[in-house]
Amino acid sequence: KPAVAAIARQARIPPSRLFMPLSFAAILGGTTTLVGTPPNIVTASMLQERGLEPFGLFDFTPVGLVLLLTGAVFMITLGRKLLPHREVTGVRDSGEDLAEIYHLRERLFSIRLPKDSALAGRSLRETRLGSALGVQVLSIEREGERRLAPNADTVLKGGDALLVEGRLTDVRELLNVRGLGMKKADATDLPRPIRGVSGIRAQLAEDSPLVGRTLRDLRFREKFGVVVVGIIRDGETLRDRLAEEMFRSGDEILALGLRTRLDGLRKDPDFINSRVGLSAIEELRSHLYLLRVPEESPLAGSTVAESRLGELVGVTVGGIVRGEELRLAPEPDERILVGDLLLVAANPPRVIALLQLGEVSLETQIAEPALESERISVIEATLAPRSTLAGKTLRDLKFRERYGFSVLGLWREGQLMRTGLVRLPLRFGDALLLQGPRSKVKDLAADPDFVMLSDLSRIQRRTGRAPYALGGLLLMIVFVVTGFQPIQVAAFAAATMVILSGAITMQESYRAIEWRAIFLVAAVLPVGMAMERTGAAFLLADSVVSVAGPMGPYFVLGAMVLLSSVLSQGLDGAPAVVLLAPVVIRTAEQLELSPYPLMMGVSLAASAAFMTPFSHKANLLVMGAGGYQTKDYLKVGTPLTVVLLLLMVLLVPVFFPF
Repeated sequence: KPAVAAIARQARIPPSRLFMPLSFAAILGGTTTLVGTPPNIVTASMLQERGLEPFGLFDFTPVGLVLLLTGAVFMITLGRKLLPHREVTGVRDSGEDLAEIYHLRERLFSIRLPKDSALAGRSLRETRLGSALGVQVLSIEREGERRLAPNADTVLKGGDALLVEGRLTDVRELLNVRGLGMKKADATDLPRPIRGVSGIRAQLAEDSPLVGRTLRDLRFREKFGVVVVGIIRDGETLRDRLAEEMFRSGDEILALGLRTRLDGLRKDPDFINSRVGLSAIEELRSHLYLLRVPEESPLAGSTVAESRLGELVGVTVGGIVRGEELRLAPEPDERILVGDLLLVAANPPRVIALLQLGEVSLETQIAEPALESERISVIEATLAPRSTLAGKTLRDLKFRERYGFSVLGLWREGQLMRTGLVRLPLRFGDALLLQGPRSKVKDLAADPDFVMLSDLSRIQRRTGRAPYALGGLLLMIVFVVTGFQPIQVAAFAAATMVILSGAITMQESYRAIEWRAIFLVAAVLPVGMAMERTGAAFLLADSVVSVAGPMGPYFVLGAMVLLSSVLSQGLDGAPAVVLLAPVVIRTAEQLELSPYPLMMGVSLAASAAFMTPFSHKANLLVMGAGGYQTKDYLKVGTPLTVVLLLLMVLLVPVFFPF
């Protein structure tokens, strides 16, 4: 992949034009030998279990080579016209290239602390500066020296210039909050709310279409006319940045609004177990705070919407205390006046950090910043197929503490994302721009949850052990070709030789094993046995025989090939073979055909899965780097799959007669 990306860069070709052909070629290349793909190996095992002679190492080669050549011709001709044309990130040689691809420099500016800054002598963790301002601290310049990727324990000093990545306009507006006074809300501070305003506590229904969406996506306030001041999840009350929280099944909302609007929400089918009344949100009492607006505050005179307190600061304005009146659930166009007390639900440490920030200056005219050094590296990685991190957020993972890297940007299906990353659930194929210690790059590269997209030539390789790796491969081939040992024994002997020689460590070998694929096949094996013992395989075989049998063996082979390919688009090749093997054997017995052409067709069709990115790990690996979307695989992979399946039906009987 790094080589192809380098070619793309030098030839100025969008990576999206090359990565998909690369993955398709890798899949088709595996069909040329017995050990090239899991479906081929499983097919041989299925035959052997039934007392039949298994396929040999090179039995797949004649048909596999034709398929590979056909795939290449297709991609050069029709496929080339179907490939998307997107300028997206690929593998780059340096962090400077990656910064350009991710448009990182557009969001770089400097925050300079005054000599007498209140933050001096405190660490980044204690000041919570990054989370308070919504920025990533990339480096600290102090007395002419620059320290890249400072950790959370780095102590700040007066006069420090912090190079940060974020939205400059947002930071400028956040600084408007300085000067506000904050204290915990007490019952004595709050007058009686105006008539008709109340609260509600309602639980999200399990099948609600709101699950997986945010308050902002749903335009919740406009739709229901209420202000959500808290979300209860797993016994914990969330109060920070509620507009960006994705609803989960079982979440409970705490909201304020006019009783007439609350009654409408209570009757909505998306919510259950609703309780109306201020007592329903009693648990929020200890989490409510008052922000006093002083005379010199830039917020005075602005509306609640214009203040952007919810979007930027993460607080929810649940009410305004003005004189002897408490205005609960104020409208977005409500003006904030000098002397107002804003009743907010908030995460106090973050707000306090913002209020205590003191005087700082923002500098946009900065010298060309260095993002890498001998100690710090900027790299790119993508989530590996079936990564355990999929569906989790960076905040859930405590990503920086766990891996030692800061996430500066994310590519997903051709779109660049740089804000709100900590709350964004990760997906397969996401490409992450990371900055962190070079010493940790090797650990990240060895992590099974990631695949490195950056060139890792900086990592020391054990080239002196390469002959042992080649020797292990040759040993396996000799054992299989000569018939001295079956494929499973030969492969185990080769792996043992490679490990004992020190070419790889035992830990690396464990990480290299596709455990999920093994467990998936193991889980499907009982299903295949059950199909035989319950008669389900016989029933399916009878259906195939009755429909395709009268039309001849080629139609029978075509039916099996089509069924195998369809199953593999979403299931995986090896499990598809396990499920279809008993059907194939039974069909062959009923029609008095040789099982070998049918098994060969099923095996090859199980590998011809190009219509979805989930059908093969090679497709997933290039999805983020090429900026592909699911529809791209359907568009390019469907005609290729049809061509190859037709070719299999015609070619397989030539080498394995019926």
